[in-house]
Amino acid sequence: MSKLPPKPADSAPLRERIAWEALQKVTRFAHRLDPAARSSCPAFDPGRTTTVTCTVTYLGEGYDYVLRDIKFQGTGLTNGRTEQGTVSYKADLTAGPIIRDQVESVLRYQNSTEYAACDMREHVRFGFDSTRRRPSGSSVVGEWIYVPGISCRYLDSKARAVKAIPLELYDWGAPIHP
Repeated sequence: MSKLPPKPADSAPLRERIAWEALQKVTRFAHRLDPAARSSCPAFDPGRTTTVTCTVTYLGEGYDYVLRDIKFQGTGLTNGRTEQGTVSYKADLTAGPIIRDQVESVLRYQNSTEYAACDMREHVRFGFDSTRRRPSGSSVVGEWIYVPGISCRYLDSKARAVKAIPLELYDWGAPIHP
């Protein structure tokens, strides 16, 4: 996604670098750039804080990027105010944007058809939880996400019929081939 704001320098404050990372994750999940998207993380001390929630505003909706198990490993070097070291953490989005035009475009490509339509608003904020995640089948590596309440249709030219399918996404946001 080359149209994202420039990535902060390594010397930028940690919260700015993580805010950019959060923006990148939301944008990649949507597979669509929102020029008005913004992200922010609160100031925190990685030596004392174990959980932080950053927020991305994308297409007017808020998306949380939660950092857990934050750990600071100091080197013993200091500039007189702060110790140098490395920070590690686990980070996850709690929801992702699903963009109708993107889903329909992928379904058209996957099914070699000019017709694909999904019953959904222009964009939907979709909250993740473990009940919607499914283990992979033999043709899918990793987990996939079932999106209840949204169905799509595409023209199967070989069968000469319109087929209806539920919306299922890979972990990274792309629709799964039916």
